[in-house]
Amino acid sequence: MRAPEPPHGPSRRDTLRRWEEADEWSCIYCDASFGPMVVAEVDHVIPLALGGVHESFNLAPACADCNRAKGDLDMSDWLRVLAGQLGTEREVTVTG
Repeated sequence: MRAPEPPHGPSRRDTLRRWEEADEWSCIYCDASFGPMVVAEVDHVIPLALGGVHESFNLAPACADCNRAKGDLDMSDWLRVLAGQLGTEREVTVTG
């Protein structure tokens, strides 16, 4: 079951299509290329839970692993998590 779209701002489908057409088709955090093995998701850079908005300037393409790991972390906390993962391999979850 898909999560409902927030009431305002661009739709998930339109956002993903725009990024794909603009060749921004990889995770902004880990640079994984999207395709059958890596699912593209829409991340709220500033999480809605922390006062972020569902507008284009606050949306970024993220793989499912990064989006789930980031959760509701603010960017400074998330960057610390990523820095701790430098030099380690991350698993990519296959869905479908």
